[in-house]
Amino acid sequence: MKQSKDQYYFETMARCAQFGLDAAKHLQAALATFEVITLGSRMEDVHAIEHEADMLKHDMMERLGREFMTPIELEDLVALSQELDNVVDCIDDVMQRVYIHNITAMRDDVGEFTALLVRCVAALCRAVGELGNFRKSETIRPAIVDVNSLESEADALYLKAMRLLYTTERDPITVLSWTHLYEGLENCFDACEHASDVIESVIMKNS
Repeated sequence: MKQSKDQYYFETMARCAQFGLDAAKHLQAALATFEVITLGSRMEDVHAIEHEADMLKHDMMERLGREFMTPIELEDLVALSQELDNVVDCIDDVMQRVYIHNITAMRDDVGEFTALLVRCVAALCRAVGELGNFRKSETIRPAIVDVNSLESEADALYLKAMRLLYTTERDPITVLSWTHLYEGLENCFDACEHASDVIESVIMKNS
């Protein structure tokens, strides 16, 4: 059966969101069982997901450039695809920051960050998956609320982690490295929230 145009875009968006969840789970696993010796291969695994996500986004952008009519406004499709791509980019960036700063051991709160991140990206996936049925969906708005709530939890965790870092750590290189890493983790949550904001905007404009 031939895939409809509308179905193509909604399914492609869902695949883009899934790349983010795959990357988040890889990040969680890599940092939960962290070993310097496997960092390079772990980083390549996440980067491979980021590359696949980029290719899918480029394919969709090329198709959008030829479309006359789209299921939702063209600018919203472009904005959402970019924000979903940014989620994967930010997760990929965290792995690169671990490598750049030569992190040799994880701090205790990293597991809390990555567990929250997996939940946050999963909630975003649920919202994106309902986009094609947003007028009737009973789950899309709760999913958006979940993304925002988890982003707020991550903000509180970030504040706590940074306070602990600056009040207990005396080595300036360690402080600098972990400041950069915590900021990278926070960026992942911000990216999820930005994507959910686009979805919420689509709902408001088309209700």
